[in-house]
Amino acid sequence: MTENLVYIANAGDADYGITVAALDYDKGALEVVQQVTEISECHYLNLHPSGKFLLATTMDGAVEVVAFAIDAAGMLRKVSSAPAAGTSPAYVCADASGRCALLVNYVNAGARGNIRVYPIDEAGNLGEVSEHIEIDDSTGPNQERQDVSHPHMIVTTPDNRFAVVPDLGTDKIYLYALDAAPGKLTPAGSLDLPAGAGPRHVAFHPTLPRMYGINELDSTVAAWSYDEQNNFTRLAIESTLPADYQQPAERQNTTADVHVHPNGRFLYGSNRGHDSIVIYRLDADGLPSYITTESTRGAWPRAFMIDPRGEYLVVGNRHSDNAAVFSIDAASGLLTFRSSLALSAPIAFKMNS
Repeated sequence: MTENLVYIANAGDADYGITVAALDYDKGALEVVQQVTEISECHYLNLHPSGKFLLATTMDGAVEVVAFAIDAAGMLRKVSSAPAAGTSPAYVCADASGRCALLVNYVNAGARGNIRVYPIDEAGNLGEVSEHIEIDDSTGPNQERQDVSHPHMIVTTPDNRFAVVPDLGTDKIYLYALDAAPGKLTPAGSLDLPAGAGPRHVAFHPTLPRMYGINELDSTVAAWSYDEQNNFTRLAIESTLPADYQQPAERQNTTADVHVHPNGRFLYGSNRGHDSIVIYRLDADGLPSYITTESTRGAWPRAFMIDPRGEYLVVGNRHSDNAAVFSIDAASGLLTFRSSLALSAPIAFKMNS
């Protein structure tokens, strides 16, 4: 059975870069079944829509995007790689057609980051880059973090017609029309965030035309509606922190990841510093209202995942080297801690749906 396998990116200094772990639905626990040593310092990973391949980024010497084949037992074998053309590849995914890999570099040797597209063939081989974009736009007011463009994610809209790129440096989310066959992107507008927000990741509602973006620098979540013509309207912005939380002078909170529960009733985000998962209720129109936060039982949670059944949330605490597993109450959205697994800097998680 491979449906219960979790693919985990490890960004620490261990000799493995990816962990494959089985999620025990009865115990609410992870058990390691493979640790991939062909790469190390993996900063993100994502599954190909066919379920046959895994895409990953690595900063192991050569900074690359790497494709792995997934065998019948769910184990990984490296197939191909291509230069990332950056020094911090922050996100990679495949479009819904499976014909191209989409990558963003947060930064390139101190200069602005970039957006890249690579074709993928049926054997999982990555081809020569088909698109390279650098955003030259005005930046936000945070001079330490917003000195240049810093694209932090690239993901396609549910209809696969557009690529969405949150840019932490410019306080904008950029939209690109996607032509998957040649692997090309055409600028199609942008969405503005408040100055200093620092947009990082987005997630889409499973049934409603709603998009949610988490903003790293001001610890907020924004909600948008959109239509078939790619017109987005911002509906709300909510804090990810409790109302009585006082930001410390040092190690201030920054957010990281955002996901919608498969039932469409709850929204979750990760707080680094407060070290928590924020939980929102989504009403019938998809508008979020704050419920509470839950400690991640570790330090500096980055990415997390909700399993396809909506039963468990798994989050990686990068600075305390552990992955924490929580069961989800489908009626209330609340989390209950179940277990923790020691792993080297776990920072991204994916499961086949």
